Amino acid sequence: DVCKPFVHLTNNAVQKFSDNYGQFEDGNQISFQKFQEYIDQQYPDAGISVKETLVNEMKEIVKITFKSAEQWLFADNKKSCFEIFGYDFIIDCNFKPWLIEINTNPCLEE
Repeated sequence: DVCKPFVHLTNNAVQKFSDNYGQFEDGNQISFQKFQEYIDQQYPDAGISVKETLVNEMKEIVKITFKSAEQWLFADNKKSCFEIFGYDFIIDCNFKPWLIEINTNPCLEE
């Protein structure tokens, strides 16, 4: 239902206006530790390690994105600059991380 914007996958810029924002966790985001506790409690037989499995898979995805954009990122042979990128992931019911988007101007408030 497009008339209900908060039921769809959206970022903090949209979600923060929802009455339910932060109802379950601060900023509708959860730490790796809290996520591990949730998995251990809800899926004790899954054998999923957030840091050893999910984070490593997310790091591999990040490497692939940099490799795919390498020619544009380093086009001017810049040697003394940096940029912060924000990567948004979602974890599916099989504990597979999926890249949603990459932000070149990520929110650093939370």
